[in-house]
Amino acid sequence: SHFGSRSTETTRAIKVVLRSEVKIFMTCFFLIALALSGLANAEECNCTSLLQKQATIVQSSRSLKVQPSTGIKIVGAGFGRSGSTSVECALSRLGYYPSAGSITFKRGGKFLPAWLDWARGGSFEPCLQQVLQFGYNATTSDQPTGLAWKEFMDRFPAAKVLNIEHPLGAQGFVDSVAESDWGGCFKGQQELMSYFMDCCNFRLNFTDSKRLEVCANDYLRTHEKIKRTVPAHRLLTYTASDGWEPLANFLGLPVPDDDFPHLHGGQTQTCPWPLDTSFF
Repeated sequence: SHFGSRSTETTRAIKVVLRSEVKIFMTCFFLIALALSGLANAEECNCTSLLQKQATIVQSSRSLKVQPSTGIKIVGAGFGRSGSTSVECALSRLGYYPSAGSITFKRGGKFLPAWLDWARGGSFEPCLQQVLQFGYNATTSDQPTGLAWKEFMDRFPAAKVLNIEHPLGAQGFVDSVAESDWGGCFKGQQELMSYFMDCCNFRLNFTDSKRLEVCANDYLRTHEKIKRTVPAHRLLTYTASDGWEPLANFLGLPVPDDDFPHLHGGQTQTCPWPLDTSFF
């Protein structure tokens, strides 16, 4: 199934929580408006019981464990800062459960050491088991999983590979990581990234102009390697600006009627479909 390894109960619980939050917000807003207009007194407009009910529903949903994934169906390749959050949202709409950059920040960063060990030449198995245990059945180009595209591709020979490029190419990627005095340089994961690119390795004392050049070269070299390595029948070179049609066709799925989500500066502020937001 394209809907991955999340159990039916977990999916149903998520929908219940979302519906509950919307209903409670609208009810509280209406009651407060009545109180302010003098049509009802403050005691009648107390939302405490409603909020307590919501807390019970949320706690109930968290007690349902995500089922481990049986494998990766889509492998994202490349770097973050390339429209990867938009692609993550799109994959969620298409029924997948994609891993993105949050995995190394979960539970206070306890999972990052395994990825660092792999980057230094250690086993990839602990990293793979992290991804599967969280129930993911797809990855994006976001780090850390986007760095391990070949490992995922080799481990899951039936998986399709998305070579996720920035809509504005190398220059767009460079501008994204260099914004706000290099504020886009993968905060919290710079050591991991340093094993795969020199762009955001600040131990290398580049001038700004040299670092811009290095970033562009890192980007171009990586995407050329992906194109050379992945068999053509498994590969789609894709940008978020391409929209639904090439992505859905590549995956053998119907093209959604919904607007394609363009996050992080695009027209879409938040993903309309549930993403992985758990950091505990």
